[in-house]
Amino acid sequence: MPESSLVDIRPKRNQFKGIDRGKVRHMKLLIWVFAVVALLPVFGAENNPAVGTWKLDIEKSKFSPGPPPKSATLVIEAQGESLKTTYEEVESDDSHVGYAYTATLDGKDYPLAGTSEPDRLRGADTVSLRRDSSRAYGGMFKKAGQVLMTDMTSVSKDGKTLKLTVNGVDSKGQRVTLTTVWDKQ
Repeated sequence: MPESSLVDIRPKRNQFKGIDRGKVRHMKLLIWVFAVVALLPVFGAENNPAVGTWKLDIEKSKFSPGPPPKSATLVIEAQGESLKTTYEEVESDDSHVGYAYTATLDGKDYPLAGTSEPDRLRGADTVSLRRDSSRAYGGMFKKAGQVLMTDMTSVSKDGKTLKLTVNGVDSKGQRVTLTTVWDKQ
């Protein structure tokens, strides 16, 4: 093939003449900074609006089947890329139940610990979480890999209210649908 028929795609020596290279570097830096800032909510649990201590608002919450608990506290802490969640509930008969886990929003299974889990968890041994948006994430409670209960956690735009919607079947075979509203403390 003759050399004259080849297309030369290399930039010509004076092709960028008149372009301020400092402005090009500045624009590249601005684009990089904006990309990093835009992705910050995706990385690190410390930016998750669910982090904090939450008290159950029983009046605004719906429990099917009932009865609702007397009280409940949900504590969500940032631990690097993970969320450490601790749930404590005082049942209508004054018994205490609760569980805890540390999980990353990556869809992988993480161990669930608790001395007495609520009946609706049916002995779940793992939880997996996935990000739904910057203000919401979903979870699955599993036993031996089988999904027993799903939930969706979302935080209001003002960051003062958390809504937790739970769906599944309890140990008695009853459909469980909970919509709980939590106030940030």
